[in-house]
Amino acid sequence: MPSLFEEIERLKVGYRKLAIFWLGQNSFIMKTSKETIFAVDLYLSRSEKFKYVYPEPPMRPEEFRGKYVFCTHDHLDHTDPISLPIIAKCSPNTIFFGPRESCEHLVRLGVEESRVKVLEAGSSYKIGDLRVTPYYSVPPWEAESCDLKITHFGYVFEVEGIKAYNMGDSSKSILKDPEKFLEPVIKERVDVAMLPIIGDIPERKPEDAFLLAKVIKPKIVIPCHYDCFQDRTINPEVFVQLFREELDIKPVVIPYKGLYIYEKRD
Repeated sequence: MPSLFEEIERLKVGYRKLAIFWLGQNSFIMKTSKETIFAVDLYLSRSEKFKYVYPEPPMRPEEFRGKYVFCTHDHLDHTDPISLPIIAKCSPNTIFFGPRESCEHLVRLGVEESRVKVLEAGSSYKIGDLRVTPYYSVPPWEAESCDLKITHFGYVFEVEGIKAYNMGDSSKSILKDPEKFLEPVIKERVDVAMLPIIGDIPERKPEDAFLLAKVIKPKIVIPCHYDCFQDRTINPEVFVQLFREELDIKPVVIPYKGLYIYEKRD
């Protein structure tokens, strides 16, 4: 039986389509029509400190041979300090991207500095067949003044006219004026948005992601940041039900280790 990554490698993705695999929490692997496989926030390790919904990781880090790994911020479930160095060792062509803190952490863990690229918020980067633009998902002044103290990015990935936004984490403060804080993301007019519906911040709830989706206005919204830690999970149908009257936005729940293919039609 093929492994999950072998299934991803074998999958053929048509032109103007983007394959999106969800591995729990904010771990996504995506594949383009040009066979580029890239990941966001790969979290493939397990710790005795936590109780997991799925005790076994979705794949072994030794199996991953994707081209790029993007980290949204330097928390262990977004910049995995155990599995990412293993990936670097076993997949010598993989390149790692992220905010400064994530990149410095990876270098300290032994990943070659030449394979770690620091990105800046608001700057667009041409990376292979992707155009990638990081935007703040937590206000930088908030990150400096509280316990977070680290840069939080969300990423807009663009390929063949498709724009997919992964928010990473969010903070409660941006809900006060989401239109202002997310203005750069709104202007991107993304097709797909992956938004956290619960997670590290105890008060984060599906209604927050629902509000953010209505502001960003994607065609498709994918809930994430659940089904990893037992004490920080929720039934995603709670999120789906919020869209009963929002006919312009379609919520899509990707099963654990499952696949959704978005096709650009306009």
